[in-house]
Amino acid sequence: MKKLAFVIMILLLINTITWTSSSKKVVGEILEVKEIQDILKNEILKVKIIEGKYNGEIITIEREVIECSIYDFDLNIGDKILIELYLNDSDSLCAKFINVWRVDKIKNLTLIFVISVIIFGGLKGILSISSLLFSTYIILKFMVPGILKGYNIIMVSMLSALIIIVTSFILIAGFTKKSLVSMLGTMGGTIIAGLLAYTYSKLANITGVADENVMFLITNIGLELDFGNLYMSSILIGSIGAVMDVSMSITTSMFEIKKQSPKITTKNLIQSGFQIGKDIMSTMTNTLILAYTGSSMPLIIINVLYDYDFIYAINNEMLAMEIIRSLCCSIGLVMTIPLTVLIAANSIKQKNISSRQYRYNK
Repeated sequence: MKKLAFVIMILLLINTITWTSSSKKVVGEILEVKEIQDILKNEILKVKIIEGKYNGEIITIEREVIECSIYDFDLNIGDKILIELYLNDSDSLCAKFINVWRVDKIKNLTLIFVISVIIFGGLKGILSISSLLFSTYIILKFMVPGILKGYNIIMVSMLSALIIIVTSFILIAGFTKKSLVSMLGTMGGTIIAGLLAYTYSKLANITGVADENVMFLITNIGLELDFGNLYMSSILIGSIGAVMDVSMSITTSMFEIKKQSPKITTKNLIQSGFQIGKDIMSTMTNTLILAYTGSSMPLIIINVLYDYDFIYAINNEMLAMEIIRSLCCSIGLVMTIPLTVLIAANSIKQKNISSRQYRYNK
């Protein structure tokens, strides 16, 4: 199983590395920055192309700096930027400024993350990274293309969630009774979160188009989807991580309790499982609510500035979407606890391992 995990991880890495693009966008390094004092703040950039067909060529680009926009940042010599190349009427090479190049910084941060996980997690850390890569692969190569092809969004999302849950647990813990219990608990909590999202999105008439990214898809790309179902899909996928964590933590704890105390009764084991679940719940629900609150901070600031009544503020679709999202995920997480505890207790009871067998396995 471990070898299978490594093979899958390598294949995914190869697939990621070999992704190619036919775009004329290339990365350039700034050699000189000259400001133009005008009605608008403009800059003349001397840029050296550092990749592609025109690698090494130097080109001049004019950039407009728009205050309070996504382009309101300073550029310095040595910074890397993303540009788009084109030929003008006289077949001279020209370029248009696209954005600052952030990928190098993201790569560095990702490397720090990977090293940290491997150092403190060892083989488990490597397997968890392989699980993360596989989940990303499923979303990008299966779920999103399926949605864009017009398949039922809820069904595609449910199938993707199922694949992610099963594969993640198998990669991390192998196909054991403990991982099977965790899978069932996670599936139960995720399904509850999805059903609640579906029900209350319909009851609250959530259209899903209040999000600015959705508006971009509609106005700029002309994409036609059921954005209400797409919103429910985001809740379903977003709940998996937290629910998996809770389910695995409770299952591992209960199996370990039984290993250390083989004579513990099923009743006491269930009580211990619920106690562990309560401690996990008290922190995880807080974490989820705060995470979604943080993502809605600009909207919260708007409501505070305009002194909207709280009752009217939460009626706004954008804020209502985040509230429903956070509550559905939190309820799914909470319900995962009793599901996992009862499934684990029943599994351990059926297992009926003796003290000698525990010592042998240990």
